[in-house]
Amino acid sequence: MNHLVAATIAWSAMVLGTATTMARADCESDMGQLEAAYKTQNLKPEAVAALDVAKQKSVAAMKKDDDDTCHRAIAEGLAKAGIPMR
Repeated sequence: MNHLVAATIAWSAMVLGTATTMARADCESDMGQLEAAYKTQNLKPEAVAALDVAKQKSVAAMKKDDDDTCHRAIAEGLAKAGIPMR
């Protein structure tokens, strides 16, 4: 394999990795959605409880710099509360 082909493969992998990272939501923007969900009109107590659990899990994940766990916790909490994730 010549140098140009190896460099092209490496460059493609780097670009793909960057695109994948950019597409994944970060914890801070997800936290904004969670906070906005608390302002939803007529939230049932079960929905508030689901949001509270999501908030606890996401804060713990954010402290560990674990965006994937943070995103999953918030997505799950919003789904249980019946609020669509943007």
